[in-house]
Amino acid sequence: MIKRTGKMTLTFNPDKYKELLTAYLPKLIKSQAENEQALGIVGDLMHRERTPEEEEFY
Repeated sequence: MIKRTGKMTLTFNPDKYKELLTAYLPKLIKSQAENEQALGIVGDLMHRERTPEEEEFY
């Protein structure tokens, strides 16, 4: 996946993606607290320019 922003070309970095997956392990949401935490992560990603790795995670 390649994302172009202006003159700079960003490419997907698998190691950075692994770091995201390690930091935010995907799992089944079982409580209101876990749901709110997941919504916070999604909300943060939704309202800013994302890196290619964050875009894939999003």
